Amino acid sequence: MGSLLTTGINGTDPAGEEITGIASGAVFLDFVAGTIKLPEGSTAPLNRVMQKNLNDLGVNQCQSVGIWVSDADAICQIGSAVTLADHQLAHIVNNYGFSNITITIPANSTPDATNQIFFVGSTDGWLGYAFPKISHQRGKIDSASVDAVTTVLSKHVGAYNQFIITTYNNDGANSLDMQVQFSEDGLTWFAESGYAGSVTLAAGAFDAYASSREHHFYRVVINSTSAGNSADFEIFYNFVKDKGDSGL
Repeated sequence: MGSLLTTGINGTDPAGEEITGIASGAVFLDFVAGTIKLPEGSTAPLNRVMQKNLNDLGVNQCQSVGIWVSDADAICQIGSAVTLADHQLAHIVNNYGFSNITITIPANSTPDATNQIFFVGSTDGWLGYAFPKISHQRGKIDSASVDAVTTVLSKHVGAYNQFIITTYNNDGANSLDMQVQFSEDGLTWFAESGYAGSVTLAAGAFDAYASSREHHFYRVVINSTSAGNSADFEIFYNFVKDKGDSGL
């Protein structure tokens, strides 16, 4: 019976939980030493450990792996010969020997350090761990409006099929203007239906957006309603992948 290798306890990581707060760049998983190196700029600790390593197990290779990355445009290089860029959130490889993995996350997010990963490596040729077909990425942004129209949340959402974004003006006095926009290339943006003009949120008000179409990129832009009167706000986002839908 083989062993599973995943996130471990190093003072910050409960064993088996996904890693959040990852910036764009290369994530390096060294299964021999049992270490995890995150890109510079990540809000999480850059150097982490797995709960087991191949050295302690007396072997030098894993034989199967499952990887989940919150951005489907990420590239997974498994060992030195297998590279996956298949526009999926979850990747499973069986019967292939490797000792390290590099996950390259593109700069598709604003804020940048909001990417997430989860992985399970195994010393068995068959992973034996059923990756769920339903997954999601969720998070929260706290900020304050400025006079200029500013992108406060932007995400590549390929491979997800439901996008839920709630913008809450938690300021005690000032209002803000906001708009939800979509894009297919991440460069040219259009106002989503219902947001042709900016939506004004008074102090204490919120806007709840739920997608009806699967565009490739979504973002929220915000500015102060009146110059010089900044408003504090929170954005809660949840991107969901349902089973049986490629979401590409």
